[in-house]
Amino acid sequence: MSAPKSITSLRLDGGILCLDFVNTIDNRKRGIPHDYLNGFKELLQWYGHTRALSPKIIHTLERLAKDYPQKAAVVFEKSIALRELLHRLFTAGIAKKQPAAADSMQFNAYIGEAYANIEISWSAGAGTLQFNAPALEQVYWWLVKSAVELYTSGKPAEVKECPACGWLFLDKSRNGSRKWCSMSTCGDVSKVTRNYQRSKRKKT
Repeated sequence: MSAPKSITSLRLDGGILCLDFVNTIDNRKRGIPHDYLNGFKELLQWYGHTRALSPKIIHTLERLAKDYPQKAAVVFEKSIALRELLHRLFTAGIAKKQPAAADSMQFNAYIGEAYANIEISWSAGAGTLQFNAPALEQVYWWLVKSAVELYTSGKPAEVKECPACGWLFLDKSRNGSRKWCSMSTCGDVSKVTRNYQRSKRKKT
């Protein structure tokens, strides 16, 4: 019997926050994949798992979600819509295609909202862009920021799709030859499958 799937055991193989978020679908190549996110509570649990937000910010967002459950539900749905939008944008790039015009327009709308709420904070003379407003929308603003940083870093070509599970990841290997999201999971399964098929052919 396989272990139950949980956010705390979810692998973070994307290499960047926005890709890890896209990978909160267990296996996009299955007919009915497992979704790790079913509500705002699980979304905050995922942020805790990634450590992308501090416990203090997560606690603040938990209180806001409790006080404004309807708004939290709307923000969650918008976050999931962003997840699927990012998947379409990145897979279009992997296929060397331009994203659909409607997707570009939708993503620009997310960018406009997120960056209208960003500010710079200073520490030891260095500046960092932050979303310091205690807003539920932070949960997708950070994802937008992550995706924008990836797109403007000159590294979107390093985004690849695992042929086994459909997860997206940054290929940071020296020669750009990484194929699997993880050698210990999809890569190992592929290796075992190839060995089995090879031994089966030898017997026939």
